[in-house]
Parts: sequence; structure tokens; C-alpha cells
Amino acid sequence: MYKYLASAISGRGSFKVLDVSQGAWTIFKLFAIISFLKWSPTGDYLFAAMCDGTFSFYETNTWQVRKWSSTTLFATGASWSPDGRVVLVSFLGSSKIGSFHFSSKPPSLDVHFEQINALEMVSSTRSHIIDKIEWDGSGERLAVSFEGGDDIYHGLLAIYDTSHNFLLNSTSLIGFIRGPGKYPKPISFAFDNKFKQGSLLSVLWSSGFCCTYPLIFSSNRILLDRKEVVTVKVDAIRDYGGSRSLAQWL
Repeated sequence: MYKYLASAISGRGSFKVLDVSQGAWTIFKLFAIISFLKWSPTGDYLFAAMCDGTFSFYETNTWQVRKWSSTTLFATGASWSPDGRVVLVSFLGSSKIGSFHFSSKPPSLDVHFEQINALEMVSSTRSHIIDKIEWDGSGERLAVSFEGGDDIYHGLLAIYDTSHNFLLNSTSLIGFIRGPGKYPKPISFAFDNKFKQGSLLSVLWSSGFCCTYPLIFSSNRILLDRKEVVTVKVDAIRDYGGSRSLAQWL
């Protein structure tokens, strides 16, 4: 059963958290426009990214907050490790990934920040900018999309092995996934963490297709069972612009 629901409207400087058991909302006011929210898998923390380069970590026991601020790093996506101790963050127009690490157990807010230089990773795709990242529930696979790239690598979704460490380079690159249709680009993607044989990755492509890929673990390789790939055609993908709702259940 869900415990909390975090809700916000893009373009506003606040978000709300619903305590499902109590049926009560709590409003958190911020000093900047909110970009997105991300719960930790264990439910101990809520990560909030703002459009001005500010990041906030809320621990859900007493709702104390720890803030980070940057004038050059603007988060475009974030993904937690399965144990909720590390969150990886991608930044706008950057080839670097931010790693926030909790040195103590919850409800500690002792967070350490490190930038992972992923130049070798992006050079393997002949790109220069990381777009979005998503970690699977086992912590063994990381999906990464990129901006740009040449005709061969443009729009590919890269899969990396993170079972041994978080060093993302050419040696941890397992392979690429190309979407169906003409000039496809991954718009959104996520893992289903209940797939026991490996990772189950669903991708919404700019060509209008939504595909689910079963990635079967076999030592340090991924076996993509093409017979089990599920593809659904979406009639239209629309960017409505303006304000949009953001919500995440815990």
C-alpha cells in the first residue's frame, strides 16, 4: 500500500505531500520553481530539483531538509540506487553525472556530492551531452540517453553495467537499443523492478512507439529476448507546454 504521494505543478515554487493513512496534505514552499521530484526506493528520502540549480533532500521521518545550490548545474533527471544511499543526477547540457552519497543511515542528512566525468562514456556514442538516466532496481544496470551524436549513434539508448562500481566508461558499456520508426529518440524510459530474471525496460520513443524490453542477465552480458519485446503504437505524442502536473507515489 502506498504511504505518501508527492505532487507539484511545474512552474510553481511549492509541492504537496499526501499522507495516505491520515488523508492530510502538507505543503512545502520553496524559493525557486520546481523541476521534478524523486522518492528513494526505501522511502526514507525525497529528492527535489529546482530550475535555479538548487537541490533539496527531505528525510521523511521528521521532514528535515538539506539543500545544495549551484549556478551552473541544472538537473534534468535523477535515479536512486536500490538501497537509497546514492542518487545519480544528470545535468542540462553537461557530459558529467552528479553522485550524491549518504554516508550514514536514515534519517541522516549527511550528504556528499561528487561529479563523475563521463567524457569516455559520451565519446563512445560520439555525443557530448547526457540527457536522461535511469537505474534498475537491482542496481546492476543503468540506462542512459544522449543529446546529439552522429547519424549512427543519434537516438540510441545505452545500457551500462553498474554491478561492480559506478565508473561509467567504455568497459562498463554493454550495448545500445535503437527504437522503431524513423529517426527515433527516447522520450522517457523506466525499469520495472519486479522482473526477477534481469531488467524489464520500457521506452517511449519519439516515433510514437512504446516498447518493453526484457533484458536477461547472463554474467556480464545482457541477452535481449527479441521474441518477448512488446511494442505498442501511440497515436500522438504531444508537448502541451506551459504548466504540467508532477506526481510520484511512495
